[in-house]
Amino acid sequence: MNRPQSVTVLAILQLISGVFSLLDGLFILLFAGIFGGLGAAVGGARVGTVIGGFIAIFATIALIIGIISLILTWGLFQLKKWAWTGTLIIHVIATLAQIAKMLGSAGAAVNFLTLGFAVASIYYLLRPDVKQAFSVELPF
Repeated sequence: MNRPQSVTVLAILQLISGVFSLLDGLFILLFAGIFGGLGAAVGGARVGTVIGGFIAIFATIALIIGIISLILTWGLFQLKKWAWTGTLIIHVIATLAQIAKMLGSAGAAVNFLTLGFAVASIYYLLRPDVKQAFSVELPF
């Protein structure tokens, strides 16, 4: 089966999402060093290590999500059913996370952008031509 244009759009959205996640992880790692150093200067080596460690955990999660997103992008381009399922799971979680973030941070612009990507991806995943391309049978 030829890949529908909707699947190509979906894969490109997933690629952009993956690249942003990787950049986010690298940016967070930068802050791990900065805030770890500030914590060490103010509260000692242990405080700096704890602060830097927690921030590094969040960076690692972002980097892992970015790598998974790039793998899903490849799967979407290849019309793999696992990629459809994985992309749906990732973007439903991202939608819920961004809504929670917006409630807590007064809706920063980056949260709206990420939410927009997630919602657009879910929309494309649930289009009839996309579900047919991935041989997905859902009642809706």
